Amino acid sequence: MKKIAFILMSLLLVACGDFDEINTNPDTTTSVTPEFLATSIIYNMTASSSNKAFLNDSWVMKSTGYTELMENYMYNKFDRYGFGGYSLLISADKMLTIAEADNSRKDSELNAFRGINMFAQAYIFYNETMALGDVPCSEALKGETEGLFTPKYDTQEEVFYIILKDLEKASDYFSKATSFHGDFVYNGDPDKWMRTVNSFTLRVLSMLNKKGTVKDISVQQMFETFAQKPLIENEDASFARTYSSKSGQWYPFYYEQNMFWMYPVMSSFLVDMMKGLNDYRLFYYAEPAEALASKPENSFEAYSGVDPVMENGKAQAECTEGKHSAVNRRYHRIASGEPIKTIAYSEVQFILAEAALNGWKTPQSAKQHYENGVKSAMMFTADYTPVDYRNGITIDEAYIDSYLQGTAAFNTSEPKNVLMEKIFNQKYIASFWQLAWNSYYDYRRTGFPKLPINPETNMNEVKTQMPLRWMYAESEYSVNRVNIEEAIQRQFGGNDTPNDVMWLLK
Repeated sequence: MKKIAFILMSLLLVACGDFDEINTNPDTTTSVTPEFLATSIIYNMTASSSNKAFLNDSWVMKSTGYTELMENYMYNKFDRYGFGGYSLLISADKMLTIAEADNSRKDSELNAFRGINMFAQAYIFYNETMALGDVPCSEALKGETEGLFTPKYDTQEEVFYIILKDLEKASDYFSKATSFHGDFVYNGDPDKWMRTVNSFTLRVLSMLNKKGTVKDISVQQMFETFAQKPLIENEDASFARTYSSKSGQWYPFYYEQNMFWMYPVMSSFLVDMMKGLNDYRLFYYAEPAEALASKPENSFEAYSGVDPVMENGKAQAECTEGKHSAVNRRYHRIASGEPIKTIAYSEVQFILAEAALNGWKTPQSAKQHYENGVKSAMMFTADYTPVDYRNGITIDEAYIDSYLQGTAAFNTSEPKNVLMEKIFNQKYIASFWQLAWNSYYDYRRTGFPKLPINPETNMNEVKTQMPLRWMYAESEYSVNRVNIEEAIQRQFGGNDTPNDVMWLLK
């Protein structure tokens, strides 16, 4: 990991220095600006996987099947997870170094780059520790300054402590910042960045709700403090990548840059859940099944999902016969697609609904936050589904109001566990091809939604459960053996398997 990081750092240092005259192109820049690096950082933070990897999360969460061939994630086989995200830390650190070296910049302008740096660090450390457990953190950027290329693995509690402290700093920096260039998401608006940081902080704290404290931080107290801070205000202000019809800016699953668009099919788990809720988003997510062509396209009877835990050969046979619904054509036929959200307003509302139901102080009641989340998620889907792709169904405010009075109603007289399941089911439906891996992490800590598990097809070593983590990259055993073996022994008694229980889940 650190050898790669060192190479990337060296390349950045070369980019920031003078080139030999013979190698200088007079038509190109010979220096890198903080604005340029900020663009690159934001671009990477909002990136989505492409081609079939785009579907990995939906396979694990049983919202889609796949007809080309069997893929490991479809049957819960987790492999190894690398540290590729750490290269972003180097870019963020270099961005800030260059900005602070410029004496002409005001402190308020520098605060924006400080905020980006802190947020990027927290974001990368969060993704890595959520996947693995203990990871390098406190020594992760000491390669250039101290020549330390074999960093220790911090305990997961220490990693989360650093993440929370970085997020506090990022929020404070953005509250004191002026606008900056290089930002294609919020056009350099520090208020929107502060709201995104505060919203992401709630996500992190929600994942820690089994823990009373993280070192000297009270999880509930910090959550309640940040819940009162400015948060993402609406779905359009979500931290997201927006795509266009311009070549090179297409939606990741657009057919002209993707060879796998014809293989995804809807799962029975998601289709049946939406039918049970009378959820019109089904018509916007899916196509009518060919074998059900006699049914009107605007009828729930025209839609069917494949059993996501069925033996793969049988599933393929059923799909070949046209028994099940493909994903809606809009996902691969509209170049601009829909914005892909990394941190969403609706997600934050569901997080607040969960917290309120647990008795934590939130701006509104659990019911109000729940309804805010449902409404915004539904309108997002409606706004980005053209009429020709709606299968004769309209989602509008009147429908949403009736939906929230039906099976999906948040009736406070119902048991807490019933209401909690409703929150997570709605969060799950709203995350269809959005917020990659967020629903898996929710499931891992809560058991919602109640995913089907078939011991006969489950490729996880423990046949009755989903995996709990990824394994460490094999390369770490070559370049950082002492530290990784110490971390594995400390956490899991020397084991490194997808079923070992990390600190977060204990």
